[in-house]
Amino acid sequence: MAAAAAGHERPLKVQSRKNGANKAIEEAKYKIKFEKPDDLDSFEISEGSLAAVAELNLAAGQLLTKKFDLSHDEILNALPMIDMSSSKFFWKDLCPKNVRPMVCVKSRYRTITAHCNNLKHPSWGASKTPYSRYLPPDYADGLSLPRASKTGGPLPSARLITSTIHVDSDEPSNDYSGLFASWGQLLNHDITRVAVGEAPDCCPHYLKGLCMPIPVPPGDPLYSKFKVKCLKFDRSLAAIRPKCLLGLRAQINLITSPVDASFVYGSTKAQAADLRSFVDGKMKVWNYFEKLKLKPLLPPQADNPDKECLARPKNLFCFKAGDVRVNEQTHLTVLHTIYVREHNRIANILAQLNMEWDDDKIYHETRHIVAACVQHVMVNEFLPLLLGGNHLNEYKIKPNGDGFWDGYDPSVTTSTGTAFASAAFRYGHSMVEGAIKQFDKMGKFVRGELLRFLFKRPFLLYEPGVIDQLVMGMLLTPAEQTDPFVSEELSGHLFQPPKAKFGHDLPAINIQRGRDQGVPGYNEWREWCGLSRAKSFADLEPLLMNRTAHLYSRIYKHVDDIDLWSAGVSERKLPGSAVGPTMACIISRQMMNTKRGDRFWYENPNQPSSFTAGQLREIKKVTLAKILCTNGDDIPKIQQWAMRLPHPIYNAKVACDSLPSINLKFWDSSNMETF
Repeated sequence: MAAAAAGHERPLKVQSRKNGANKAIEEAKYKIKFEKPDDLDSFEISEGSLAAVAELNLAAGQLLTKKFDLSHDEILNALPMIDMSSSKFFWKDLCPKNVRPMVCVKSRYRTITAHCNNLKHPSWGASKTPYSRYLPPDYADGLSLPRASKTGGPLPSARLITSTIHVDSDEPSNDYSGLFASWGQLLNHDITRVAVGEAPDCCPHYLKGLCMPIPVPPGDPLYSKFKVKCLKFDRSLAAIRPKCLLGLRAQINLITSPVDASFVYGSTKAQAADLRSFVDGKMKVWNYFEKLKLKPLLPPQADNPDKECLARPKNLFCFKAGDVRVNEQTHLTVLHTIYVREHNRIANILAQLNMEWDDDKIYHETRHIVAACVQHVMVNEFLPLLLGGNHLNEYKIKPNGDGFWDGYDPSVTTSTGTAFASAAFRYGHSMVEGAIKQFDKMGKFVRGELLRFLFKRPFLLYEPGVIDQLVMGMLLTPAEQTDPFVSEELSGHLFQPPKAKFGHDLPAINIQRGRDQGVPGYNEWREWCGLSRAKSFADLEPLLMNRTAHLYSRIYKHVDDIDLWSAGVSERKLPGSAVGPTMACIISRQMMNTKRGDRFWYENPNQPSSFTAGQLREIKKVTLAKILCTNGDDIPKIQQWAMRLPHPIYNAKVACDSLPSINLKFWDSSNMETF
């Protein structure tokens, strides 16, 4: 302990006695040719500007590390202890507004950016702030460079791991519906979106700036046919910490970390304003089917029509939503559409009940309700299937009956964890079926299409009745099991351009992203979770499926090198769970923090944001099945638990009208107990 304390003291002396931080930053400015961004005083600061300051911060840390010969422990624990606020030129001139201390006022409603969710730590979980860490990062240079092998050499090609381990094999679930995978992706897009550099195609210049291309081994089963030798990959942009503290490389989460339905509303003020109609609290929509008396579509992305949009037909558009990934795959676009319809449905009723409410009040109260409904579906339907009852109980995640839960803890951050975002919550890539299928309302198959022809092409939705058919497809098509296998639609044809024969490799991206962000290897996470550490590849045999341990021994040089995502999806599943023990552990920890650290959690009592007891009981009646029924055009019957396949006994189809619905009369302001 004494040695550690002494080690922590040295960098503090750098700051207080030698003004080392100021000198290091001045030297770093010159070294990296730093140019001050012009939007540092704006909450709408660009990720590029944040990254520029973060790179300066990192360069200063590297200079201090070299000058004072800091150990890894000192880099990790002592650099962040330097009080940057005493560095006047840095604090007043360069520290971005969104990570500076601020004064917060309690309100019934969340801010769009999630600032001031935590009154003591206003930037925790806010958009454009760093991901959190459960374990210290494993960088090759101790500070910033991607993870390397324990032997000191490079890790094996992420593409080689895909082509050896994560091959295509159809292994459908006999329990989970396709909606389980698609809604999980929607939830993922509510809490994590990493800021990535936009370097030109840099193959094969490994680690030139933000370039970190994925080598393609000779004889690759797909890419060698087209003489492709590497796949484009850009590093995550560097993040600046709250109060601009020094330290190891962190990454920017562009969206809000709390579960707040940001996929509907956005994570910046400008984005939120662009999506609002400013009439009766409603969101913008496109009444494309008005003459047919069908419900509206999302607003068109008309201002920048070809951004993240492939093979766009004339006079048709991709769509706008609270998350820019809305058009990535068709099921995601459908779910975005359903939730915007739900917002406008609720806003209509609230406006009728409360004639004195203005647009702003209706919008914010509706947003408050929709976010609560997303949280309830997450803990009541999604997480029980994903994690199983034991983890829900151990981590105190499941809802508290129909009453309140007084467990808010301001010492817990909702900030999304790096390992969760870059590995554990990407388990669902293994569950994706290779085709999008449509069924009519009677359950009869209509048609199907491979994913490669639908990525960033949501144009099916312009056909009348197709949204319902796609919903029925998610309800009736099994998800794939979580296992080492990944559809070739994702592992070789991701975002495949028109007329091309190949696309990108999503498993390889997952693996490379973990290395880029310094996510420690699988063994470190097993140990963190209280599980046994594998001392050899043979130790992995009983833990992993499909001879994966043997295959790893042919690829990796050391058992500690194995990447978290790859081994995580290959683990034998826990009983009653969709994932294995390591993934379940990381996801459970994140979800516990998401609940405990959110001042606006829907079950919290005694807060300005708290619902009344009656309102909370109504929210706890909400099911995903009812949301789909209500916001489809003509869905007469549905299984009660929509994320599970229908079953004549355990999950029978029922009339939509028979499902309980939220009674919004509990939001009538004439009832004095309501507000």
